[in-house]
Amino acid sequence: MLINLEHLEKKDINSRVHKVRTIIMNREGKIYITNMDDSYNLPGGRVETNENLEDALVREIKEELGIRVFKKEIRYIGNITFWHKDFPGEKQSVNRENDVDLFWVVNPKEIKLERVQLTNYEKHYHFRLMNSTFPEIEDLLNKKNDNPYKRFTDVELKTCLEEFEKYRKEEHLC
Repeated sequence: MLINLEHLEKKDINSRVHKVRTIIMNREGKIYITNMDDSYNLPGGRVETNENLEDALVREIKEELGIRVFKKEIRYIGNITFWHKDFPGEKQSVNRENDVDLFWVVNPKEIKLERVQLTNYEKHYHFRLMNSTFPEIEDLLNKKNDNPYKRFTDVELKTCLEEFEKYRKEEHLC
């Protein structure tokens, strides 16, 4: 699925990042989301060179949530590609393709924040882990702020949650 709200063409894309993201719910049905300077997303991150998707997801979950998951606990939901115009870069804005593979972790272990291993990038942007209901996430997405990434992460988070809901209905899991 391609999300291209700004009607870019393939020739317009000059930056590409491949990421994995995951839905993880606690026992109360709240979803874990990340918060970096009031820009929200699902846990996950970049797929490293020559790394398969499940290994990348397991690594990112260990780093961001401090828990170990096994491949048998992972359900693949699908791929969503986002084309973003004027995505903020280090030196200039770029037209970015964020290629996101979305997963769901079933029966996750209890998350203990003291086990989280933040990167310098995450520390710099005040990474926090939150767990929220769907309505609480909707409220966060409607908040305005000056973070230049928020308009991009809002689209990604909302789309990923919508795809998760479709997946649950199709699989009769709700």
